[in-house]
Amino acid sequence: MTIPVPDEALLAVLDRFGSAVMVTPRPDGWSRVLTVDARAEGTAGGVEVVIVAPHPAGLRRVAGNPLVTLVWPSPARHGHSLVLDGWGRVDGEDIRVRPDHAVLHRPGTHSDGPDWIW
Repeated sequence: MTIPVPDEALLAVLDRFGSAVMVTPRPDGWSRVLTVDARAEGTAGGVEVVIVAPHPAGLRRVAGNPLVTLVWPSPARHGHSLVLDGWGRVDGEDIRVRPDHAVLHRPGTHSDGPDWIW
């Protein structure tokens, strides 16, 4: 079950999640994963997700390839996870991600879990 999350709802949705997993590509083709803290900020151009002071390897990978996937695990059993794909850029010690799309997702077999309410 997948629920699209429009940019205007991302600020409120993200407040319901904790730390995220950031997935970035490496030049050799393998992806790397880091656990990160992130927050959403409204900007003149829409919404950006700010990854606060990630490991330096994450900064290097985003500087070399801006494709970023963020996954926030569900805070509830059989609840929805938040998945966001976007383009990252290094901003000092942080990474700023401009979302391409975001969805709330859970397998159909988890339909006994809590419903999502905006």
